[in-house]
Amino acid sequence: MKFPRPLLACWLAVLMLVFAVTEAPAAHPSPPATQGRLELAGPIDKPVPLQGEWGFAWHRFVDPAWQSLPTAAVATVPEAWNDLTADGKPPGRHGWGSYVLQVDCPAGQSLAVEADGQRTASRLFVNGRRVAGHGEPGSSAATTRAAVGQRVPITPEFACPLRLTLHIANFDHRAGGFVRAMAVGPADVLARARESRVVYQTALLSAYLLTALVALIFFAVRPQDRVSLTYGLFCLAMAVYTDLLGERLFLRLWAGPEVDWWSFMRLEYLAWIAAMALFTVTLRGLFPAAIRRRAVGVVMALLAMGAASATLLPPDLYSHITGPGQATAIVVALVLAAALLRPGQADQADARIVLGGMLAIVVALVADLALMDVAEPDHKLAPIGFALFMLSPALVIARRMSHALNAEVRNRTLEENARLREDVERISRHDLKAPLSGILGAARLLQSDSRLDGEQRALVKLLQRAALRMLEMVNLSLHLYKMETGTYTLQPETVDLREVLARVLVDLRGYAKARGVRLRTEAPDHLPVWVRAEELLCYSILANLVKNAVEASAAGQEVVASLHRGDPVRLAVHNRAEVPPHIEARMFQKYVTSRPGQGGTGLGTYSARLMARAQQGDLQVRTGPAEGTTFTLSLQPAAGQPPTAAPARAIPRTLPPRHLLLVDDDDISRMVVSHLVPQPPFTVETAPDGQAATQAMVERWPDHVLLDMEMPLMDGLATLQWIRSQEAAHGRRRCHVVMLSGHDDEASAARALEAGADRFLSKPVDRDELVATLEELDHLGGEPQSA
Repeated sequence: MKFPRPLLACWLAVLMLVFAVTEAPAAHPSPPATQGRLELAGPIDKPVPLQGEWGFAWHRFVDPAWQSLPTAAVATVPEAWNDLTADGKPPGRHGWGSYVLQVDCPAGQSLAVEADGQRTASRLFVNGRRVAGHGEPGSSAATTRAAVGQRVPITPEFACPLRLTLHIANFDHRAGGFVRAMAVGPADVLARARESRVVYQTALLSAYLLTALVALIFFAVRPQDRVSLTYGLFCLAMAVYTDLLGERLFLRLWAGPEVDWWSFMRLEYLAWIAAMALFTVTLRGLFPAAIRRRAVGVVMALLAMGAASATLLPPDLYSHITGPGQATAIVVALVLAAALLRPGQADQADARIVLGGMLAIVVALVADLALMDVAEPDHKLAPIGFALFMLSPALVIARRMSHALNAEVRNRTLEENARLREDVERISRHDLKAPLSGILGAARLLQSDSRLDGEQRALVKLLQRAALRMLEMVNLSLHLYKMETGTYTLQPETVDLREVLARVLVDLRGYAKARGVRLRTEAPDHLPVWVRAEELLCYSILANLVKNAVEASAAGQEVVASLHRGDPVRLAVHNRAEVPPHIEARMFQKYVTSRPGQGGTGLGTYSARLMARAQQGDLQVRTGPAEGTTFTLSLQPAAGQPPTAAPARAIPRTLPPRHLLLVDDDDISRMVVSHLVPQPPFTVETAPDGQAATQAMVERWPDHVLLDMEMPLMDGLATLQWIRSQEAAHGRRRCHVVMLSGHDDEASAARALEAGADRFLSKPVDRDELVATLEELDHLGGEPQSA
């Protein structure tokens, strides 16, 4: 097993998308603000950063309704105010104040502002109107509440000129002031720039989450390999950290109020620390000989101290660990790289792959350390560096995992294969048969609608026939498996083999005509030929034999199907081609075909004989260069004529009003079955699963329950047990339960009846049978309780 190339291609495509959208739309070229004013000229088609000198007021929240610049002092934006001394501000990070800016833009133009939040608490006003806020700034730590919004707001557009006022207070971070630049421009321009950032963030998160998912799948396959687990968790931690620094896509799922800033900061720092720890443990797991346990212990101790600080201390204190933490991460990466470079200490091919990824991390961390306190500090490069690194352990883990999986694949047991087949059978029965049964039922309901014209009835009949064919195919696949394992139970009926053959020839006539082959039938008369068999199996055998004969024939030749009465009844399908001698002796073996590489699977004649013998018949072949090839199907003749169809049961009119609860997870089945129930006398209530059914029954106990056997959350058997326990615990009279299922075997019916069901009906449900069952149960059970 090689490294899964589709996964690699998918990951690289995501990574290429990350870099393709990394460059957000360039900022509009404009001079910085000077003395609290910013001049904008010409049309604005790109976001304009509001940088430069803003007016500044220390320990004063300026009235946002100002008309002329209300401050004489200025402060550089974006920049921490720690060392600022304007307007009497002493050096330090704590305090409160205001920033003001007048944007002189072209007359008649309207602009919006993208109001990025600051490190702690802030509120923004444009032309005297409050447009954004992150928490509530105050004049002291006690009156200041810091918070984080789900996204950066874009304000409504205001007519030029714009007068911006930002009130800000910092008592919770090592760097205070106006540290994140805002942008101004038309609202649609700002929205497009945001969309570009969201695409970038989504691509980056997709790379992390996709890689994490694959790693965790590897761990689920081989839980003894802990490297896949730590690597997957590392990717998840980096995804959380990246999102908190960027567009906060995860946070947008939160529908509540603004998130407490202390909690947000703590989660950001802990996610970064967890990523560093898992990164180190992953490398140790990949290269245990090269990376010593003691070195890993030192790193874990340092990270544990950082985690304790972030957990126990306020952000005003633990935010100081950012610089030392970044520097420590760089040193750790260099030490680990040196360990991998030592000769003989690691698999050199794997080591080179990982070292390339680590180089990207070191470069990103160095850049972040250098740009820690400059404009827009949250647009860090570390997530991109780790995104580049992620692929390297993924390659190493996948390569090693492939060798282990190859060994395990060779040793899989027959029990696992049997379990897989059981799962396929369950999926086929429930996930495919349920909607097909619903379609069939809906078509039957439409057929009874007197408002349909002739063309509409023909379309409904065509829909019903197509759904029936699909349902027959699903049933046939399940039947073949049971025939192979000897568990198939024959349910014989009287079948007109002549009519089945005629249907096969009609269905395949177009296929034969396209190949230039003629189809012909030979029979002694035109009377029915009755056999004791199953119609679906007979149709499948004959369709297989005729189609194979057409494919083996040359253009201009003829395929003849001849029918012979007797005991047994014989039906022969002849064509002029000869079966190759090396195939003839193995004709009925599984996967043997004379057309390898041309669509032949070698299952046709194998399954045809299997179905023939399941019906107590047989299938033989005779072939030769002169006589061609003849397949002869033998089946037991039926005794007497088939029973005539019983007249349709009339809807009961004598029943008193009854409450019926229909429980089925398939929407179509609920709709169809509810229309099959006569209303009145029944009042039908529906529920999509067992849990919803129990809630409905608590409010009103029904007289009858139609209960699907397989449902999510709470299946039919569990729901039936709940019903019977309620009757026993609360003295309710017995509720009549009819179990419905796509399973039509005796074992499923027995399970339902043993669990306490009164009757078992297989899908698709017949209207007359359902009405008769409900009427019978109502008469047998006396007067059921109505809540």
